[in-house]
Amino acid sequence: MIEKEYIKELAHELMFDLSEEEVVEIQKEYETFSKQLELLEKIDTKDVKPMPYPFENETNYLREDVVTHVITQEDALRNASYSKEGHFVVHKVVK
Repeated sequence: MIEKEYIKELAHELMFDLSEEEVVEIQKEYETFSKQLELLEKIDTKDVKPMPYPFENETNYLREDVVTHVITQEDALRNASYSKEGHFVVHKVVK
């Protein structure tokens, strides 16, 4: 079981104020979580291959790109407040 003092120390480092009831509740939740982890560790995964994805089949919901209407560079730059050598010029936004 996790010690109350350890929970209080962690809470202090994270700048949390915990009541005594909250500390006891965290102890109970930790105990429950630990038991669940122990059960998971008992599962035999020796012959199970690792999965690169959590799903059997990777699903791709993206559509194919279809070119419909292309504007010229001149049209794209027409409304720009400032352009130079065929590119948009913008103010620096990062310090």
